[in-house]
Amino acid sequence: MTRSAAASVASKPSSGRLATSLKTRRHYLALLQELDRRRRTNQLAAYRPYPRQAQFHAAGAQNRERLFMAGNQLGKTRAGGAEWAMHLTGRYPAWWQGKTFDAAVRLWAAGVTGEGTRDNPQRVLVGPPQQQAAWGTGMIPADAIRQTTMGRGAPGALDSIVVRWGGGGDVQADESVLSFKSYEKGREKWQGETLHGVWFDEEPPLDIYSEGLTRTNATGGITMVTFTPLLGMSDVVLRFLTAQEVLPSPLWGEQLVREANSSCQWHDERPANAGTLRSGGDPAGWIGHHPALRRLRAFEARKAKQLAFRPPRGPLLTPQGEKVRTATPGANIVRGQHHTTLL
Repeated sequence: MTRSAAASVASKPSSGRLATSLKTRRHYLALLQELDRRRRTNQLAAYRPYPRQAQFHAAGAQNRERLFMAGNQLGKTRAGGAEWAMHLTGRYPAWWQGKTFDAAVRLWAAGVTGEGTRDNPQRVLVGPPQQQAAWGTGMIPADAIRQTTMGRGAPGALDSIVVRWGGGGDVQADESVLSFKSYEKGREKWQGETLHGVWFDEEPPLDIYSEGLTRTNATGGITMVTFTPLLGMSDVVLRFLTAQEVLPSPLWGEQLVREANSSCQWHDERPANAGTLRSGGDPAGWIGHHPALRRLRAFEARKAKQLAFRPPRGPLLTPQGEKVRTATPGANIVRGQHHTTLL
């Protein structure tokens, strides 16, 4: 055998090993790409809330109305989007302690303008508005999105989504519907529908909030509000605060309670069992609407605005007189009989 022939025979096993190695690498690369695709198209499965978000979710089990009020880029919209995706799909994780629905739902998600709704709730729920090929990379899993309907306003904005609900194990598959709304269209555009929930991303005007809440009355549904408090002591913020947090002094508190219980016209959304207010009690839907508080806000506007952004320094009390938590800046939770507020 010549030297060249011997070298050729010796090289054949080496070439076979190289081909096997390349095939294995390609297979491994394909697996990594598939894992990345599944991760990107099922963000909901990977969602793990930090403690404040988890408390916000858990509060939904007992409270129809919730407010997540925090600074910029702290996960408010992400938390709202994750919860809405769970309700729309019926895919609740093992750690979930919040509100659950046992059937398909009809939900709204809203922002200040059409562009704001597109760039915040829609982006978190569906994916980048400008890249339709990437729709399904938001909190709603790609395999659950059955149909999308484009809106007529902002480019890339959706009007509604049909989402597959259930269908796992013995659960019969159904369809949930999510519609996108904006405050700029006015209260009239919010009338008529019956819903299981409304998510307000950014602070709404009081009339819009009241109309959205009314949409959920027939189903016993929920409302969520997520925003950074840029408008100060607004009517919507006051709806979620107790008298102790708003009033600048105990004397004002006693006078406010007397005037409110004697002359206040109750708001049409107050709970039927609200009764009269005690000093430091839960507002139960009226605190932002009676003239005594409006005069107080005009007289003590600066002080009240400071209180809206600085948590109190003492233990807070629920209407039942139970201590909830000693307030510390940025870590204050206030629970009421009908509302839960996170500051």
